[in-house]
Amino acid sequence: MKQLKKPLCAAILGAWVSFAGVPAGAEVMGGGSPFDARIQTALYSPENVYRVQSVVGRSSLIQLGQGETVNGDTGLIVSGDPGAWTIGVNQAGNLVAIKPMSDQDPDTNLIINTNRRVYVLELRLAQRVADMTYLLRFRYPEPPKKPTAGRNLNADPCAGTFQNRRYQKRGDMELSPSEAWDNGMLTCFRFSTAMPRPVVYRVLPDGTETLANWHQVHNIVVVHGISDEYRFRLNRQVLAVRTRHQGGGFYNYDGTTTGEVREVKNATAQ
Repeated sequence: MKQLKKPLCAAILGAWVSFAGVPAGAEVMGGGSPFDARIQTALYSPENVYRVQSVVGRSSLIQLGQGETVNGDTGLIVSGDPGAWTIGVNQAGNLVAIKPMSDQDPDTNLIINTNRRVYVLELRLAQRVADMTYLLRFRYPEPPKKPTAGRNLNADPCAGTFQNRRYQKRGDMELSPSEAWDNGMLTCFRFSTAMPRPVVYRVLPDGTETLANWHQVHNIVVVHGISDEYRFRLNRQVLAVRTRHQGGGFYNYDGTTTGEVREVKNATAQ
């Protein structure tokens, strides 16, 4: 396999951060329509903060999901700076219109609680009409399918008597998995289902990088093997993840990286 010698860019030269720490925040912008980028659609996740950009003299509209409404006992719309933005709701309670009242630092947040979901938004003032959000609507993940008989959806691909969770990270936190652990034979990285997957490189003792072999189990990337350091790369972003192994693990009697074994019964000699 070809080995790559890549410079450790300045983005990961800061202090190492424990996985128990809180990652840096970043809002999610909806993807623009091919007809007009100001008509935006975002994949909903209760873990995300969504950005809505507007300008003075223009209104932005937030469209809630089918069957959702703020008209109910649990309905709530609250802004961090009520005097900076005008907020209106249609009679059905599924459309929320917002408009900045001033160009003097009106940036704030907005919380919408419906009969089904909570939306956390960051309201920002745009410099140009071309950069604003005219409409923000959402796509929603399909509900999980019923588990197939005999299949454990909560299985840990890196299960074992030995568990190493002493991982640290530094660099572009947008690439960061929410968890990292290994069992001395396989390394697991758990990612948010909504985020793009970076390319995973194993850092060799001489500092060179080589592509890691891996497979995916639900939202967990399972790397075949262990390493004292990995680097995740996506475009110009890079995140370093490191640990220090002190031995441990177990022998792979099955000779498989997926944990799946096929048993042949009543086989006859040829």
